[in-house]
Amino acid sequence: MWQLFVSGGPVMYPLLLCSVMVITITIERLWFFLSQRGDLDEIRRIVFRMMEKEAPLEAIQYLQKVNQPVARMFQASLLYFGKERQQVEANLKEAGELEVKKMERGLGLLDVIITASPLLGLLGTVTGIIKSFNVLSAAQGLPSAAALSRGIAEALITTAFGLMIAIPSLFLMHWLNGIIDKKLRIMNQMSKEFLDNYGNRGEQQ
Repeated sequence: MWQLFVSGGPVMYPLLLCSVMVITITIERLWFFLSQRGDLDEIRRIVFRMMEKEAPLEAIQYLQKVNQPVARMFQASLLYFGKERQQVEANLKEAGELEVKKMERGLGLLDVIITASPLLGLLGTVTGIIKSFNVLSAAQGLPSAAALSRGIAEALITTAFGLMIAIPSLFLMHWLNGIIDKKLRIMNQMSKEFLDNYGNRGEQQ
């Protein structure tokens, strides 16, 4: 395997770095999403009941134990419990935007890798072909088959490795975006229900 890697030439090292970053992002994002626990129906039921009882502090204490974007949004908004609805809504929106940034962390770098990996593979293809032509131009008579094959191997291996990185990364990006879209729909729905419940209890001036 190492011999195959070396045969790809110097372009293989940035490709290796890209593959390591993809693996790191994958593990970190999986851990981030899998660590988010909490029954949304239970969160809704408990928080709304405490809001009706005018007990925001108890609701905040409960939400601090829940690792969920919705829980953190509700917690941030309950700090303004009793204020005007517009202020609570603005704070809820700000907390939601912060949660979205957390969910999208690493996706920008993953998008760069998806674009850069095939281009690095193409660069390796070009350098490999150049080496092959250099062998041909320097040869007196028939060129050495071994020397000629090194350039061809570099051209093919780097292209293959670039695609092997980019294709799984593309599927990973699509999968993560699907998870984020689903969570965004839930967050928007829960935010609407929170504001409706807050408005129904009567705003304190």
